[in-house]
Amino acid sequence: MKQLKRFALLSAAALTLVACSDNTPKQVSLNGETITLSAPSNFASMEVRSGKYTFTNVTTGVATEIDHPLTTDAKVNEGLYNVKFEGEADCVVDLTKAGDGEEAPEPVTVRMQGVQNNVVVKADGSFRLTLSLSVVPEASDDFVISEIYYVGSAYAPDASGKQKQYNGDAYVKITNNSDRVLYADGLALCESEFLTPTKRTGLNPDIRSSAISADCVMVIPGSGQDYPVQPGESIVLCDNAQNHKEADPDFMDLSGADFEWYTKSTNANYPDIDNPAVPNLDIYYCYTATIFVLHKQGNKGYAIARMPQGMTKEKWLNEYTYTYNYTLANGSTSRDVTSYKIPNEWVVDAVELRGYKNEFAWSVFDPSFDISYTYCGDLNAGTIKYGTAVRRKTASTTADGRQVLQDTNNSAEDFERNVTPSMK
Repeated sequence: MKQLKRFALLSAAALTLVACSDNTPKQVSLNGETITLSAPSNFASMEVRSGKYTFTNVTTGVATEIDHPLTTDAKVNEGLYNVKFEGEADCVVDLTKAGDGEEAPEPVTVRMQGVQNNVVVKADGSFRLTLSLSVVPEASDDFVISEIYYVGSAYAPDASGKQKQYNGDAYVKITNNSDRVLYADGLALCESEFLTPTKRTGLNPDIRSSAISADCVMVIPGSGQDYPVQPGESIVLCDNAQNHKEADPDFMDLSGADFEWYTKSTNANYPDIDNPAVPNLDIYYCYTATIFVLHKQGNKGYAIARMPQGMTKEKWLNEYTYTYNYTLANGSTSRDVTSYKIPNEWVVDAVELRGYKNEFAWSVFDPSFDISYTYCGDLNAGTIKYGTAVRRKTASTTADGRQVLQDTNNSAEDFERNVTPSMK
């Protein structure tokens, strides 16, 4: 009898513990006080008419969509989220832009978007989120980055399954997405200094709203009209302009590339190869003293910028530096770092990448250029397949057969992933 009573008491205690250890996530109510939508700096006013928030749980991958305007029953579970907004707004541009005697501009309805990653949603009433919105372009009318082959190639797996990487056949393809002839002279390929999975907390100053920080800037030479690019046509900027199929049939043939970057490596163990038949990019600055390769894990962002007429390498190096610091993991301030910058008004297009082994921690460019990222590989498995690329989607085809590439400044939507490189 005593044993039965003891069993009953233990069972009751166990039920009590289960009841007390309820791990069901608490729900957080959303309203105008918890979420603020911020207009671009050149807007005099913005009234968001409609839209949709997407809260993607970083831990589970589950996406919750919530309409704007927020209703009284709008809720989301507490947790860590990537938050995206897409919608329409009535906007008036900055009235100071109007000239003397000109009437104030009428409101126009435009598509808007914004994103904030790694947002902690708490149920204790402290949750506040400001989403900076930018205009979704109707259609690109300039050069765009249409393909990036950054992963590179690798030889067939050995007996143990390992693959030896191959350097030299990475490239970036740039396409004239307009209906007129554009000139590539003075167009610069830039790699971000910062890594997309490594957020610089307390970055001071944070210049992303006005410029990009670059650890490599390589410029197409020319006097202004030396390198015309027809509507819908592309140019290829590559590492080594060689036929890499001579090393392996699955590698790239870049012998017909338009330009190559030649860094004149100072290390005999890592020699660079120059093809005298292909023009070299003018390297304004590059962090490496050996060879430059696109970041194979995809932890960088890439942009193309149009250098102003009359800009020289010496002038840029002297006038476009800045010094910053950030907060280290232990809470102290890092040493001062001097870097180079490209003003945002020079930027023509930008694409952010995410590494297959790492989370996307922050945007290394201003979100008006790209609110998300693209990648190669399998994010769930943390693996990558060599010999694949990212390529911009086709939005439409004109009557004369020209493909108009998609450019909504959202690389997650604009690019196909893990595609066969066009230069293969």
